[in-house]
Amino acid sequence: MNNIENQQLLIEELIAYALFHLSLDVNDIIYKRNILLKKFNLFSPFSEKKDFNYVKEYKTPDILINKLIEYAKSNNIEDIESFICDIFGELSPLPSKITEIINSKENESKGTGLDYLYNLQIKNNYIKKTQIDKNIKFCRDFDKNYLEITINLSKPEKDNKETAKLLTQKQEIVYPKCVLCKENLGFAGNFNRAPRQNIRILPVKLDNEDWFIQFSPYAYFDHHIIVISEEHKNLSITDKTIKRLLDFVDFYPNYFIGSNADLPIVGGSILNHDHYQGGTHILPMFKAKIKETLYETSKIKISILDWFNSVIKIEGNDKKTVLNYGNYFLNNWIIYSNEELNIISKSNEIRHNTITPTVRKVENKYELYIILRNNRCDELHRNGIFHAHDKYHNIKQESIGLIEAMGLFILPPRLKRQTSYIEEILTNENNIESYYKKYEDLIIHKNMINFLIENYGRNLSLEKSKEIIEDYLANTCKEILDNTSVFKKDEKGIKAFKEFIKSSIYGTKNK
Repeated sequence: MNNIENQQLLIEELIAYALFHLSLDVNDIIYKRNILLKKFNLFSPFSEKKDFNYVKEYKTPDILINKLIEYAKSNNIEDIESFICDIFGELSPLPSKITEIINSKENESKGTGLDYLYNLQIKNNYIKKTQIDKNIKFCRDFDKNYLEITINLSKPEKDNKETAKLLTQKQEIVYPKCVLCKENLGFAGNFNRAPRQNIRILPVKLDNEDWFIQFSPYAYFDHHIIVISEEHKNLSITDKTIKRLLDFVDFYPNYFIGSNADLPIVGGSILNHDHYQGGTHILPMFKAKIKETLYETSKIKISILDWFNSVIKIEGNDKKTVLNYGNYFLNNWIIYSNEELNIISKSNEIRHNTITPTVRKVENKYELYIILRNNRCDELHRNGIFHAHDKYHNIKQESIGLIEAMGLFILPPRLKRQTSYIEEILTNENNIESYYKKYEDLIIHKNMINFLIENYGRNLSLEKSKEIIEDYLANTCKEILDNTSVFKKDEKGIKAFKEFIKSSIYGTKNK
């Protein structure tokens, strides 16, 4: 075949792929074929008769993407990502059709509609599953609990100071205003914003407000969703937050849903647009045992969770009761101070206390988890008293958000490269200083390297070096979670934690 015939064949494969995997209606084949011919600068379609059933076996669009990349390079297309995104956006159903399909499936069986959207977003390359599957993943047990660790190769590392600026900087006239705005739907991208022609969303009402659901392109776990306000407004934790989360699990009881904290350092990476995150994955915190139940009636059970940071677990079948207790804990925590424990609610009218709330529904019972957070800094801990302390920043310096606080750590992609250098050091006796000269970004790991050598020596097998590096990373993540605990596990901390909970319960009963 000549080049033109190969391109014509590729168009037919794309059409077949859309029929098998992207809900393309047979009545739209000619229309879509002509659009693709225009995009490829062709004047006629593939003329040979051919069976395209083999395309049905494509689990991901990778084979077609490789062909599109080859075409783009040979035709001097500069923005290959945008070109591919445009093709798959064109082959995906219109947003209105997506809503119709999802609602129909949800009416038949809860969860199947979002399953459809999730699979579609993999098939149309919005969720780049093949790349995500290359992420490094491992688990480690710690006494009664465990942590999941991932080195995410597709998510860039963010700076907490830059994240905080989003809350105060003057809003420039930019369209869309941020990466979460609904206006990204079908957006072609520009010099500082990725294309989004292939993203699809589902509208949802939470507390009678307009929100929408989309899947995360980074997919920290299966069915990782983002639930986003249609209004571009700052992320905030208010009395409405828990109500929206409870509403969501009524709609989708097989999903958990939670909000990042709404303050810098302890909040998420996007603070200038209200949104929540969730999924079907059972995160480690959900498997944690109850440490002590402090209050229980026929309607409600309130306990301290046996977890690394400070977590209140509220359980009950009555939605309104769970909501009321949750909001009282929120409002009482906002104004709570205990200087002996370094907890100060605000300074110079700047609030420091907030929460990371998460909700799930288990056999018609609501489970509300409230992680208490404080973002205050002092001379000793300039980056946060209850944040990852400076000595751990070589591993993780970003804010400890919703997902990490519940036991799944997303570590920066640089660690894959840097830990491979450390493996080199541990598997031979070469001069260490030569490595620091060769790999300048290895210097931040000096303490880690010295610790590993002192405790395990060198000339290790590659397998052993990988094991002890993973152990070190996991232990660091555990220490970071301990850092984030506002009520430490010592006698003073435990006593103060119980007193806070009991005073909040007493206040609730008397309202």
